[in-house]
Amino acid sequence: MKLRAEDGRRALAVAALAALLTTSCGGTAGGDDGPGGGPLQVVATMSVFADFAEAVGGDLVDVTSLVPVGGDPHTFEPTPSVSAEISDADVVLDNGLGLSPWFEPLATNVSGELVILTDAIAERSLRAGEKIDPHMWMVPTFVDEGYLTAIEDAFTKADPDNAQTYAGNADAYRERLAGLDAELREQFATIPEENRKLVTSHDAYSYFADHYGLTVSGSVIGVTTEEEPSAQAVTQLVDTVRRENVPAIFVETTVNPDLIDQVAREAGVEVGEPLYGDSVGEPGSGAADYLGMMRANVASIVDALGGRS
Repeated sequence: MKLRAEDGRRALAVAALAALLTTSCGGTAGGDDGPGGGPLQVVATMSVFADFAEAVGGDLVDVTSLVPVGGDPHTFEPTPSVSAEISDADVVLDNGLGLSPWFEPLATNVSGELVILTDAIAERSLRAGEKIDPHMWMVPTFVDEGYLTAIEDAFTKADPDNAQTYAGNADAYRERLAGLDAELREQFATIPEENRKLVTSHDAYSYFADHYGLTVSGSVIGVTTEEEPSAQAVTQLVDTVRRENVPAIFVETTVNPDLIDQVAREAGVEVGEPLYGDSVGEPGSGAADYLGMMRANVASIVDALGGRS
């Protein structure tokens, strides 16, 4: 991976924030809010996890996403405003598995409950070269077994008086996830078998592809968007798309589309509708929550690969 000038600036900024938190963040978790003083104050590192938290917590939680909708959790640069959000939270939710390296120096300053959402399912994680693929939320059953369980347990620990409500909300969301999974499987089954090949701008769909019977033929960038692909890698991907007769390729909403557009032009294929992976969509997009973003992704993929959504 090539190092960029902004990497050094980002490291300095994170170090400065960590120092600020260490010297200024005493006191108890959650400030004046939380159990007995209003809703639980919850901070999630990205919007997808914030959506899960809202599904489990409902009106009993006040959720903030550090990375805004449309932002990239791999390359996000924290500003001084995150210090109060992290230190005042009753519960802080992070994916783990190296998704957000900028968060790791700040995690020691969490005064509430720090939850690593993939802990219970980490043994099923995949490696991509030297890195672990952190994108486990792209499979509804992993959300059920890992993410929701971790959030429900954390909320119950922080606010035991409302444990029954958290459990009921989590179970209701699990039913919706099961329905979503069955729905998506039916749609993928309509794609001709020879077309079930996935090429994306960012290698965030390996779990998703395995779960739904697709083959990942390649991606422009690896599992982290901090990588900068070489000209040779782009040329090799063009050759792969041609050789495997991939019908269409895809770009994500959080990734610069220039390289995937170049691959499409040189390979003579179309670019499908943008996919959501590291962020939910903007309000009104039809993908503003996890269920919506997954449906939007599958509609895009199925339509572009010759199936029926």
